[in-house]
Amino acid sequence: MPSKVQAYVYDISQGMVARMSMPLIGKQVDIIPHTGIVAFGKEYFFGAGPCIGVPGQTVPCPTCQILDLGETGKTSEELEAYIQAHLASEYTQETYNLLHKNCNHYADAVAKFLLDGTGLPTSITNIAEEALSTPKGQSIRVMIESMERNMRSSMGGGGGGMNPFGQQSGQSGAQVPPPGASDPPNHDLEAALTEMSTAAAMEDRRTALQTLLKITENVEKNPSESKYRSIKMANAVFTKKIGSCVGAVEAMVAAGWMPDTTPEGEDVWLLGDDAIRCQLAYRNRFAAELAKLPAAPAATVEPAPAPGGFPGMPGGMPGGMPGGMPGGLPPGGLNSPMMQQMMQNPAMMQQAQQMMQGNPNMMAQAQQIMQDPNMMAQVQQMMQNPQAMAQMQQMMGGMGRGGGL
Repeated sequence: MPSKVQAYVYDISQGMVARMSMPLIGKQVDIIPHTGIVAFGKEYFFGAGPCIGVPGQTVPCPTCQILDLGETGKTSEELEAYIQAHLASEYTQETYNLLHKNCNHYADAVAKFLLDGTGLPTSITNIAEEALSTPKGQSIRVMIESMERNMRSSMGGGGGGMNPFGQQSGQSGAQVPPPGASDPPNHDLEAALTEMSTAAAMEDRRTALQTLLKITENVEKNPSESKYRSIKMANAVFTKKIGSCVGAVEAMVAAGWMPDTTPEGEDVWLLGDDAIRCQLAYRNRFAAELAKLPAAPAATVEPAPAPGGFPGMPGGMPGGMPGGMPGGLPPGGLNSPMMQQMMQNPAMMQQAQQMMQGNPNMMAQAQQIMQDPNMMAQVQQMMQNPQAMAQMQQMMGGMGRGGGL
């Protein structure tokens, strides 16, 4: 069921800026806003960090506006997972800036996540730029920036600078908890991981853990993307990686994945909304199990066969010679110029046959050459060269006496 999304706007000057803005900056400014986003019965705002509180009670001043922003189909679990995965590292006390990165910008980011890109009105997010755009305002901007630098310097470079609610994290403004921080231990997951470690083959276990780590990481980094929360059971590669390891399916179920059927009748693994916020904890657990395994064995690479051959002849002697030699005859059969020339030299034919029968690699190379017209043309060209033929016959004689290439 869609949930309403509202912006609770507070005037932190409590009416003072409306009276003083004209003489101070030469422009009428009605409020200095602080904004929180209200959804799911909670208010999400920036205080000492990303915080959650009771709507309307998060800061020590009353709301001056409540704006209806729209409705969202997302859940509080999805939002809080997104805040921890993305916004918590971007919006901190150290990155806070009164003019450029303040509580209103944080609330705008929360609203955009819930409403697929629709954020706060620019009259709120651009208030500093607009208010300080006058000549007098420019002087005040310089003063504010100088004050913020000095405050941070006095705090050793940290702190919230000029954040008016930098200490807000009490009962009405608890910080957003990390996903899974308050969840009880998952005994089913631990039992499944134990089964994997005791009953599964090492490499099956490694592959399964890598797969489980990847799917939890995808959800944890993209909690609002439904494509990462559904896996087709017809996916043969995925099924093999998980199904080949004892205990892996049980670990997947314990992490929140359940068998389901889409409206189109397709069988899938589906991750429920209530399991999203736990994926970071599960990802860390799978990573810890994977780290316990010894290094994967190095892949065995078969060495390429040494290219036997003679000067001017690619890859070795061709097959297809008479006398029982394997591979078949070259193009033109016994009538080809190459075969006619070789058949006129019985000694060479006998040496070639002995060499091929004693060298399986050369035999395979010969068969490969037979299937390549370009290489056959080179062989035929060589056989028409008397000097090359004499050299080949001399080398074959050496191999027939127990030598080799």
